[in-house]
Amino acid sequence: MSIRTISRRQISEEEKPVFHKHVCPPKHSGPPPDPVAPTVTIARNLMVTINLPLPDGGAVPMWIIEDPDDQVGGQVFPSKMIRVVEGDVVHVRTGVKTNTHTIHWHGIEPTPMNDGVGKHSFEVSGNFTYQWLAGQSGTYFYHCHKNTTLHFEMGLYGLLIIDPPRGEGYVAGFNPPSHVIPYDVEALWVVDEIDSRWHRELASTHDAFMQKCDPNDPSAPGPFTQNGFLNDFRPDIFLITGVPRLDDDTPIMDPAVAVYAKVGQTILLRILHSGYTVQRYTIGIDAEAIAFDGRPFGVPPFGKYSKPFAISAGTPFTLTVARRIELIIRPKRPGVFPAQVEFLHDITGRRLAMARTVINVS
Repeated sequence: MSIRTISRRQISEEEKPVFHKHVCPPKHSGPPPDPVAPTVTIARNLMVTINLPLPDGGAVPMWIIEDPDDQVGGQVFPSKMIRVVEGDVVHVRTGVKTNTHTIHWHGIEPTPMNDGVGKHSFEVSGNFTYQWLAGQSGTYFYHCHKNTTLHFEMGLYGLLIIDPPRGEGYVAGFNPPSHVIPYDVEALWVVDEIDSRWHRELASTHDAFMQKCDPNDPSAPGPFTQNGFLNDFRPDIFLITGVPRLDDDTPIMDPAVAVYAKVGQTILLRILHSGYTVQRYTIGIDAEAIAFDGRPFGVPPFGKYSKPFAISAGTPFTLTVARRIELIIRPKRPGVFPAQVEFLHDITGRRLAMARTVINVS
């Protein structure tokens, strides 16, 4: 069966945001400047190019962050998930194979030198060991923050999960007195869209449309131009957790996406918005939202500012770029419950496409 892509039609000027550039950061390599003995050490390499297969037999080039210690599953899209436990001191040995890159730990709060926002600190040349504390259990992600608009779109990102001290099988949530919720089935929906023009035309251009750096005057106004097309985002391929959808009507049944559970089990559904559209979700079974952007609702010390809330079956909710939500689902009857994501243009709200899957309860 052929995948049905969306026509990359011309868009009006009002749908194009203005294109801007940032000051060029310095380069740096080596150990963390403020080392603390780690409890967890992992490795990541930037970057590796892979081809993402499409259902029509074609492929689209992707950039991914490699786990060099995993010879079997270290080169995947989305990039391999990092999973640690609350309280861990994490060292990430980061190698840069080509050009310069960073890793930003989105939602984590490390020191500025370990935050990975290149224009506020530095870009890694060669190698660097990032260091951070897993301070709050929840759903986060990591991604390259160099030429971010392009590098994030090209696939340089992955999920980052911090489990509560009890470990995997528990999630932080309002449940006095422990404020952890046990679950039986964990589902990970990483929802993205691809503009194949960007991927094919810019696959070998890490610094596409970045300003030219003057080391003697890095903020000189002269190099700041508005050429390029990174403000012209017209996605034509739509995915959930690396699996492209076929069309608006055919559900994705890949076990990496479709959820399989039994009556009486508790499902934890973690969703990451990893694209540039506005994504509108509708799930055909009752759910409870227990956390957002790595922060559990109703849990001390900030519990008085929020509380979990119900999302009734068939009730839409929206996410924007880089948002994460955690849902608890407790199915009371068997059935095949539909779930869908609508991809909406971020300025006009026009619907571009839909991806479907299911929650299968036996």
